[in-house]
Amino acid sequence: MKDLDLTLDYMENARFNYIYGPIITHLDSPFTNTELLCLSMIYHKFALENGPRAKFITQMQLGGILEHMFNVSDREINIAIVSRISHDPECVDPKFSSDRHVSLTSFIRMFSIYFSKDLEKRMAFVFGIYDENDRGYLDREQVVKLVKKFFHGEDEDEIHELRADMVEMLFSKFDIDKDMLISMEEYTDVVRKQPMMMEFLGRIFPTQSQLETVSHCVNLLS
Repeated sequence: MKDLDLTLDYMENARFNYIYGPIITHLDSPFTNTELLCLSMIYHKFALENGPRAKFITQMQLGGILEHMFNVSDREINIAIVSRISHDPECVDPKFSSDRHVSLTSFIRMFSIYFSKDLEKRMAFVFGIYDENDRGYLDREQVVKLVKKFFHGEDEDEIHELRADMVEMLFSKFDIDKDMLISMEEYTDVVRKQPMMMEFLGRIFPTQSQLETVSHCVNLLS
């Protein structure tokens, strides 16, 4: 690949090609080669903030990207997304730390999820964020935990009542078999009929206008 970024000198462009070129070639992605190169260069520049020889971005950096680029400001959800996105058992580089770093493959996967129009893929991602222990269902404790953030105020009794009412409403909507659990199957059944209910326990995806802004900034125009 030729020099891709005029803000980097010849040696740094060569290093980019050497480190990321083979990864980009073998990525299974919905993006064009040009789009992959653009995303990879963005990743590379974030990595360089960690030192001139750094090859990986950190999970803290990914959290910042989620907050400022994709408007995921809820701290608990942000952390859950970072944890799920950064999981990459196939990255065997000795300098990669699974509890600190995010690989290029994971970074690209995040963009493919956020720009996907596939409802099934989006639902699976959202439910996986809510289901932080990968049990395949949400119990009352987990729903209560996620609902708490929706209500704040000085009257604790009123806030408690509002939270309880919302939990009851959500279970009446999603718990189709009335076993006091919301399964992945029940969730997808409801959301297929009412897509607006997809992020019922907290925002995970940005708005379409925000996505369009991001797409222009990172050159995802296909």
